Amino acid sequence: METLKSLAIFLKFPKYDFNDSLNFLILDKMKHTHLIILALSAAVIVSSGCNRLDVAGMVINRSDTEERVADWLDYNAQNGEPVIENAPDEYHVYSCSDSHYSERDSIMPQGANDRLYQYITTMRNDSNALFAIHAGDMVNESGEKGFVMTEEAIRYNPETQAIDKPCFLVIGNHDIYFDCASFFKKHFHTSTYTVTVKTVSGYQDLYIFLDSGNGTHGKRQLDWLEEQLSNRDKYRHCFVISHNWLFRTSYNYTTTPAANLPQDEQYAFMDLMSRCNVDMVIMGHFHMREQRQFGGVHYVMTKALIEEPSYLVVNVGEKVTYEYQELAE
Repeated sequence: METLKSLAIFLKFPKYDFNDSLNFLILDKMKHTHLIILALSAAVIVSSGCNRLDVAGMVINRSDTEERVADWLDYNAQNGEPVIENAPDEYHVYSCSDSHYSERDSIMPQGANDRLYQYITTMRNDSNALFAIHAGDMVNESGEKGFVMTEEAIRYNPETQAIDKPCFLVIGNHDIYFDCASFFKKHFHTSTYTVTVKTVSGYQDLYIFLDSGNGTHGKRQLDWLEEQLSNRDKYRHCFVISHNWLFRTSYNYTTTPAANLPQDEQYAFMDLMSRCNVDMVIMGHFHMREQRQFGGVHYVMTKALIEEPSYLVVNVGEKVTYEYQELAE
């Protein structure tokens, strides 16, 4: 298997040292009056100059979870999955989400106003950090530009970053709107995979990355997830990373199909997490800090990198702890 020089750009998988299309269903469920309201709302949003909402993309999506997962798993079969070797027994993992790159924002890649770059730089200058996570929603508009900007932001810069360390990503709902999934695939290749960390004392930690861009994980991916967790006893700790937050709260009352998992899938997913003793599920999507504990599993939502940006630092050792950090601006 080819080994790439850069750990940051997720092109191949080296070893490192140290059903869906559920968005279509909204058209079946919404009555004619709701469509009128949606159209009027879109007009108001456009006239107000808001560039953060993707109204058309919320109701039209031609990307299918089962087809994407088949592509992701095929890529893994051909290229392998990341293994980080000789890691310290205690280390940090950083997690962010929802950077929402838009060409309209005039962000200069790796510049002072590039928050994803600042986040990656902070991680690479933390001597205890092993890698970073981006939990989805890299872009905020149609086209390839946002994915190019993401790739540039996470590229190693030896002038400002001490050590080249990888950033692992999952796809979010905005990353599939307007047929954007093909651009995610072009630049980042897979969203259903594992990362295994092997420490100097022989411990192993497992990180499982999932595609929930359509508001579901889909049958094939859930079967694959259960297969990965069948070997849970081999690992000291286990983490699952997916974009869509599981729980409805007062601020995420939205019922768009990409909002939360279907209820029966949510129950089955959470039951699997508990039965398999998963330590933590890391998610994004709603741009808020949120923590829940259910069945012995910690569910943690990371805040967006766009409004009062912050990120998560997870300390992995004998125990797992975490804290939110504000992004210095």
